[in-house]
Amino acid sequence: MGTAERKNRFYEETLPEGYREALTVDAGNGKLMTRLRNTTVLSNTLLFAAVFLLYARPRIDEIGAGFSVFKLAGLIAAYFLYIILHELTHGAVYKLLTGRKLTFGLKPPVAYCGVPGIYAYRITALLSLLAPLTVFSVLFAAAFLLIHDSFTRLMILALFVLHLSGCMGDLYGIRLFLTRFRDPTVLRQDTGPAMIYYSKN
Repeated sequence: MGTAERKNRFYEETLPEGYREALTVDAGNGKLMTRLRNTTVLSNTLLFAAVFLLYARPRIDEIGAGFSVFKLAGLIAAYFLYIILHELTHGAVYKLLTGRKLTFGLKPPVAYCGVPGIYAYRITALLSLLAPLTVFSVLFAAAFLLIHDSFTRLMILALFVLHLSGCMGDLYGIRLFLTRFRDPTVLRQDTGPAMIYYSKN
């Protein structure tokens, strides 16, 4: 696919005439981040409770027998590796569809990947948002089914819950595209910390 064709289908280098800024979602927005954080805490609490009641509680002896400090350290290391891979997955989709330079960074409480020099069409931004949620949900599900050690499986479930937590911002963006910004001509500029949505007048 040539650069011109890719640009026409997936992004614009400059904001076309007739577009206006419709919404800005910024990681520096304290009110929004508080709402997302509260949603994350609530959902994590419910998911961890479900994991304990449905999986861990009936297997406490098995889990205890499989416990290892090295495995626990591996869980922590795996989570930080996951954060990096999560953002790289966003970036892989952006790179494939736009070919443009990416930016990565950390603006507490979020890590980010952006492609600030362009205006991405709805399909491009939506595919980038969906990629980590889909890829890592499948990988964690496969690992859970293939591994039989009870403690290791519990760690995989914990990583899955943390994965869903890490997708809260992505899920918010997906919800915006499925409800408020359903028009395929919608554009989004993704600087990383901020996402600016543009729609036609």
